[in-house]
Amino acid sequence: MSLFSAKFLRFTFYVVRPTSYALLILILIGCRPVSTWRWERAEAGVPRQAIVLSVAVDPANPDLLWAGYYAPGGLAASRDAGQTWTAVAQGLRDNPVFDLLVLPGNQLWAATRDGLLESADGGATWRIASGNLPQAAAFALAADAAGRLYVGFDGAGLYGREPGERGWTPLTHEESMTHAAILSLAVSPDGTHLYAGSAGQGLFASHDTGRTWTTAFPGDYVPNLAPHPAEPETAVASLRDRLVRTRDGGGAWELLPVPWARDEVVALLWLANSQAGADGELWAGSGQGQVYLSRDEGDSWFKAGASLPAEGGVLSLALANSWLPGGPPRLLAGAWTGVYAMEDGGQDWTYLTSTLGAPQASALLAANGSLLLGTRTGLFSWQPAAQRWAGLPTVQGTDYPTSDGPPPEGVTALAVASSDEQVIYAGTASGRLYRSPDGGATWPRVTSDLEIGTRALAVAPDDADHLYLLAAWERMYESLDGGQSWQARWTGLRVTSEAISLAIDPAHPARIYLGTDTGLYRSHYQGADWRPVGRPLDDQTVLTLATRAAPSAGGAPSILFIGATRGAYRSFDAGASVEPWGRGLEGVSVTAFLFDLQQSQVVYAGTAYGGLYRSLDGGETWQPIGPAELGGEIVEAMAWGPNGELFVASPEGVWIGRD
Repeated sequence: MSLFSAKFLRFTFYVVRPTSYALLILILIGCRPVSTWRWERAEAGVPRQAIVLSVAVDPANPDLLWAGYYAPGGLAASRDAGQTWTAVAQGLRDNPVFDLLVLPGNQLWAATRDGLLESADGGATWRIASGNLPQAAAFALAADAAGRLYVGFDGAGLYGREPGERGWTPLTHEESMTHAAILSLAVSPDGTHLYAGSAGQGLFASHDTGRTWTTAFPGDYVPNLAPHPAEPETAVASLRDRLVRTRDGGGAWELLPVPWARDEVVALLWLANSQAGADGELWAGSGQGQVYLSRDEGDSWFKAGASLPAEGGVLSLALANSWLPGGPPRLLAGAWTGVYAMEDGGQDWTYLTSTLGAPQASALLAANGSLLLGTRTGLFSWQPAAQRWAGLPTVQGTDYPTSDGPPPEGVTALAVASSDEQVIYAGTASGRLYRSPDGGATWPRVTSDLEIGTRALAVAPDDADHLYLLAAWERMYESLDGGQSWQARWTGLRVTSEAISLAIDPAHPARIYLGTDTGLYRSHYQGADWRPVGRPLDDQTVLTLATRAAPSAGGAPSILFIGATRGAYRSFDAGASVEPWGRGLEGVSVTAFLFDLQQSQVVYAGTAYGGLYRSLDGGETWQPIGPAELGGEIVEAMAWGPNGELFVASPEGVWIGRD
């Protein structure tokens, strides 16, 4: 069965997360004073979106579709072939659904963060599966024609269940598999060959239903597997940017030629098809939103249909309707932006889930009296009179798509030039960069020699064309010409460090601070000479950084404010030493800061899974102020609205707060 690229989950491990959302809520309710803040949702005009990890079709009803996605209670059903969707949450609690298995007789299985869940009534209600299963996240599911079930866990290996039994048996007797994170599973239709892909432990194969195993490609991630529908000993596995094939049940593997470069194949699906002959049809979905098809067992490939929209990386593939006499089959793709369908022989994808999921907001920017919002579905501007968001064309001269059309590329970072506030930059997860020269009225694309997913942007305070970019899952780059050309600025950083946050000293523009998943770094020369500072932060992820000019003159460094996985900190000496910033945020993961425009002593802190906090005394003490719905979410950004409202953005929504 299919699974996701493991990268997107990594942020959840950067923060201090409670063992239970319910426990967190009880703790916060017990310690919070009654807040005078009034909160309301502010999402009108923004399409919703879901990161769909698994798509499944009911074997008895091709119009009944299931989508498992990465959100609390992340399961939805459509009973009209994808025209409308209904969230299914009873018994799922706050679980994202990583994989789905739909079996005859209304039997459904879901691999979730809390383990394996089962439903015996067609998904109406769910419960934790009984049996001697480990208490760990379940990532992958598979079943053979005889009814044997298999489930792979995070750090706990693989378990199987025989038909008609209730108990589960561990199948990972090999030492390398016992504590492996099983990302993908596949079983031949006759059940004779079983394959398991792991997160860094390699690829495993068994020809005796899991009693003994062979291992290949140790150290590799294996996000997906596909068995041949008619040849039990033949299967294909994805090693992210490579495909390998076995013809002897996993004893030997060969590298397959592929037409893609600098891309990862995450989804695989092998189908029997009379038109394709004995070899069937092998489909591969890539992280760049392209789907490829092979009719000769992977020896040659061609693109199948148009690419999904930017940020539409394919995470799961399924087929619907192929068993209906005379009915055209539909290829279903679960992607970062929802569920898509392509009719047999078609070239275009139909977007099915414009109402499913959440806004997936990631960036806010107040500039020139207006407020901009970046989400996975594009760029928006707040309209105060209408109290809603209006979509902006990301490329000059193009029309913004309608709400029921495919979503455009997601905007992950926004930055304004303080030396010329008409210049605004928008970075995207697909690697494209846009530069507005007129305060956001138009957004021409920057022709750039670097196209890499953007985590954050910052503009030098003395030059609107001097730009810094944090690459997603990577490090930092510098541009002196408005983003047209870039230089890597990595000297002094750990090879394995990932850049998370960035700040520039406004009093000393050459001094830059970089927060990573391994602590805090500082450069005195525009990123050319990184050195670790703030030693108490070495074992934390620095989630956000902010600077303010020091009250004293004489060239003193600006005050540095640091949000990390275990609280808020500040430094008065350019990061050489750091100290906890006040009381009330100890042990809380701080993800964003915002300073009051009128009162210098009033500061706001956004958190992961703790909502918003406010300090009225310059950060000496902090108190939570809501909203209650953010108790289980990550605050990505905060900004002031045109009328002084406090806007808060998170993947699950956008809020307006008034005191």
